[in-house]
Amino acid sequence: MKPRSILLALVLLAGCGEAPARNALCAYCSSDAQCAGNPCFQDVSGNRFCGSPCDSCPAGFSCETVMGTTGPARTCFPNTEACPAEPNGPDAGIPNPSTDGGMNPMQKGDLAGQIGGIPVGGQVGPTGGTVDRLFFGFTGDTRPADCNFPQTPYPQSVINNIFMQMHQMGVQFALDQGDHMFNCGTSSNYYTQDLATAREQMQDYITAADLLGKTVFMTMGNHECSGESSALCTLGSYGNNANYTAFLDALKPVASKPYYRFDVMTKSGLAVFLVVADDVWDSAEQSWLTQQLTDADARAKYTFVAKHHPDGNTDHPEFQTIYNLVRAHKYTLFLTGHTHEYKHQYNDPRALVMGVGGAPLAGNATYFGYGTVLQGADDRIYVSVFDQSTGNAVDSFDVGPQ
Repeated sequence: MKPRSILLALVLLAGCGEAPARNALCAYCSSDAQCAGNPCFQDVSGNRFCGSPCDSCPAGFSCETVMGTTGPARTCFPNTEACPAEPNGPDAGIPNPSTDGGMNPMQKGDLAGQIGGIPVGGQVGPTGGTVDRLFFGFTGDTRPADCNFPQTPYPQSVINNIFMQMHQMGVQFALDQGDHMFNCGTSSNYYTQDLATAREQMQDYITAADLLGKTVFMTMGNHECSGESSALCTLGSYGNNANYTAFLDALKPVASKPYYRFDVMTKSGLAVFLVVADDVWDSAEQSWLTQQLTDADARAKYTFVAKHHPDGNTDHPEFQTIYNLVRAHKYTLFLTGHTHEYKHQYNDPRALVMGVGGAPLAGNATYFGYGTVLQGADDRIYVSVFDQSTGNAVDSFDVGPQ
């Protein structure tokens, strides 16, 4: 099912509160509900305005398909891509691209490759890429409920639906937060897992990820090691640990190690992505992460960090060491999983737990789902979280670059 609203977070760009907008073209709004049956669209300024029926477009406006807050719709749209500013509206004092030479309005025409009027064109491959503005998806913890596989099946329909919905939205790539399998093997010894079963479960995940049609950057979880909290892996576990071997083989198109970096250049600056493997943490990875964070502090406009275990997890002291190391640097979002719920970390509005990708739900979680991250026209980062069963947005918020 296609999400009912792929732009819930963008309403925060408007700054117009909940007061009903007057029923007029280019009146400020925050949702379609305020526009008397017309879409509440976003123009090049980043603010939202009411549309009007296409049979009554005034001079300077043409009938266009735009994204409102509940989906695409036809409306009169300004030829300059910018609604005229109201004297006391949120654009007061801000240059209007229709009259000021200091701003570059988007080219008029087809809105393909744009989200709510924001151009998000470009490509991101296994080693990174270049885009107009970031628009990516994220999810985590897609493993079966227990290791009695295949009697306990892979949550295929859930993860298929997640990637299909991301595909429909047009995200540029996806980033997950780990735990793609639950494999105990055929032996009574947990550490002699069955490699064939591990590979089968990883293939189930890859089959779903292929529905996106874009690169999926994977994070290593504890289930890509022993599955238990009592033991960590090492880089030398490849060829000896079935889960780790199957995961690293699936990761090869992106990286040769379970921790890695990729960069995406946007029109507003560099976005650095650091994927941390906390279940193989050692001095070499610590040195690598410190160097990458320091480099990102100096050069990046955005820094996104992904790892499996969230803040406060004490299964191993290394997990909190990593978290504290990242917290000592600048970052835009810190994406984790492991706990099968969605939540903001209690002490950090930039840190999220996204563990509702198909594994048994925990805590107060009531849905399986995923999130999207959009770099707004104002360079802020807009996060939306969706219930995959309904396509409805269940949360949204925004943060500054770092």
